[in-house]
Amino acid sequence: MAFSFDLAVVLQRDRSRTKRRSKDICKSQEPSQEIPFDLMIDILTRLPPKSLMRFKSVSKLWSSLICSKYFSNLFRKVSSPRPRLYMWLGIDNKNVLVSSSSSPDLDVSTMLSLVVDQDLTIPAMEGYSVSQIFHGLMCFTNEQSAQIYNTTTRQLVVLPTIEESSILVENDKSKRTMYCIGHDSVHDQYKVFCTVSKRGERVGNLVTWVSEHWVLLLGGRDVSSRWRNIPSSCLPHRPLTQFNTVNINGRMLYYLARTHLSKRVLVSFDMISEEISVPQLPEDLVFWPRLPIMIDIVEWHGRVAFLDYPVFENEGDGFENECVMKVWVMEDAETNLWSSKTLVFHPSQMPVVVNSSLMPRGTIREGEVILAPQNIRYSKRTLNISIDSQETTRSYVFLYNIQKNHMRRVGITKSSTRYVTTNWDVIGMDDVENLMYL
Repeated sequence: MAFSFDLAVVLQRDRSRTKRRSKDICKSQEPSQEIPFDLMIDILTRLPPKSLMRFKSVSKLWSSLICSKYFSNLFRKVSSPRPRLYMWLGIDNKNVLVSSSSSPDLDVSTMLSLVVDQDLTIPAMEGYSVSQIFHGLMCFTNEQSAQIYNTTTRQLVVLPTIEESSILVENDKSKRTMYCIGHDSVHDQYKVFCTVSKRGERVGNLVTWVSEHWVLLLGGRDVSSRWRNIPSSCLPHRPLTQFNTVNINGRMLYYLARTHLSKRVLVSFDMISEEISVPQLPEDLVFWPRLPIMIDIVEWHGRVAFLDYPVFENEGDGFENECVMKVWVMEDAETNLWSSKTLVFHPSQMPVVVNSSLMPRGTIREGEVILAPQNIRYSKRTLNISIDSQETTRSYVFLYNIQKNHMRRVGITKSSTRYVTTNWDVIGMDDVENLMYL
């Protein structure tokens, strides 16, 4: 059994103390039989995380074990997927982070409703927004600052500043950062990838960009807390937003960015090799000026894909007459081979999505894309898009099966009247309970 050196020392000391106490107390009696350590570990891996967090106070042995990478990996392998939906609620001018309860018995492929009853809010989140949820780890960002929050253990760490960045030290209002979490499966390490960018020199009326790329290892005392610079030969670029990102199997990170001449590109980062590349986009994929059509990056069955869908200008536009979407899927990353198909909703599906403007919020394990309703306003004059508060306190999402071209509505019930608000948004869904010590 492979333990860390520190854990092995604690185990040996704890066993020695236990044997001495047994001899002192029970010299004249038959000593009670101890539970084999392997059996104890097996029992612990089947307990809920809340119980494990309490059991850390039993002894140094248990605390070291439960916080170890060995136990965290074992727990994740043994435990069943427990899907949870995460949401932001705006209440009394404050953001409240809530989720549904995790349940191994929940069948996501057929569910029609969820109950939001878990308040995950902590004071340190104030002023931050969620940019990503991955393997139970949330990334909070506030301009150049970032925090990682473990939704299972409720542990939160503030990421160190990138002291060696030549962009962040400048007093430049155009500077922007993008943070994303991924996993290096070869070395079993969680990493945070960061792109820092700012405006460069103008070429006529065109804007150029300057960018840097950094990586930080997560894992508490066992890893370095310094950012490493990642050299790149690709064109300097600026990520479009913190939310136009997709993580494929933990390893490949994809995001949309803007280069010189305002050209849109797809950028990829490999969490294992730490290489940055710019895959070629489909030839018939056009971004601007195609409003009121929006194109978002999504994951579909372990592949990166683009979803082309309508955005509506006026209340009541919606998918009343016809809903046509187009999807492009990367079939082969090495050869940049893309496939595409046009999807037309069946008339029976129209009542499901009528009067809705939808935006992707991730993909569930079964391959369905989560589409969250948005109160989007689009101006034909300025070509600007704004997102306002919802017009209803009723919360819901749509799960869209691209392969079957089928969409279903999943209602979200709030367990407390305190959660009733028109200011809400869906973050996404995650099904991993992670005991990793940050």
